[in-house]
Amino acid sequence: MQVILHLFFLDYILSIKEELLSFSKRVALTMKKIIILLFIIIPSVSLFAHPHMSINAYAHYYFDKSGFTGYYIQWIFDPLFSSQIVYECDIDNNLSFSDEEMKQVERYYFSRLDEYNYYTAIEIDGLKQPLGTPSNFSAEIDTDDDNVVIFTFYVPVNRSYESGGTNIVMDFEDITNYTAFICPQHNLSVYGEVNKISNVIINRLGTISFTYQ
Repeated sequence: MQVILHLFFLDYILSIKEELLSFSKRVALTMKKIIILLFIIIPSVSLFAHPHMSINAYAHYYFDKSGFTGYYIQWIFDPLFSSQIVYECDIDNNLSFSDEEMKQVERYYFSRLDEYNYYTAIEIDGLKQPLGTPSNFSAEIDTDDDNVVIFTFYVPVNRSYESGGTNIVMDFEDITNYTAFICPQHNLSVYGEVNKISNVIINRLGTISFTYQ
C-alpha cells in the first residue's frame, strides 16, 4: 500500500512539474511577444508624437517694379510658450522688451533656429531655394491678447518678373514635429508693385502658394 501511495505521489509531482514547465514556456513566449511589440510601438509613438508648441504664422509678400523683393514673416506663439519667453527675457517685468531684452530673445529663441532653416521652406517654380539671411528681427508682447509673444522678421528674395509668371510655394514646417504651424490668414498679403496675382492657395496647416507676374 505504501509503495502504491509513493508511486501515486511521485506521478503527481511529475505532472505538476510538467505543468509548471509548460506554464513557464507560455509565459516566456508571451513576454517575448510583448517585447517585440514594444520595439514596434515605441518608434511609432516617437514618430507620431504630438507637437508641444503651436505658432500662428503669417506671411507678407513685397514687390517693386523689378520683381519679388522678399517677405516678412510673423509668428504668434501660443500663450504657454509665450509665458516662458516673457519669464526668461522680460527682466524688468514690464511686459515690453527693451532693446537689450530683445537681443536676448533673438539670441536664445530665434538665431538658434538657423539649423532648422527658421521653420521655413520656399520653392520657386518647383525648385527649392536657399533661405536668405533673415533681418529686421523684432519681438513684442501683445498685452491685449493673453500676453502672447510675436516675432517678426524679413527674408530677402530678389526675383525678377518673368513673362510666363512665377510660382511661389512656401511651407512653415518643423521636421522634429515639436512645433505645429497654423496659417489663420484667409487672403494673400501683398505690398508694392505687382501686375497680377493668381492661383492663390492658403492651407491652414502651413502652406501658402501663388503665382505672380
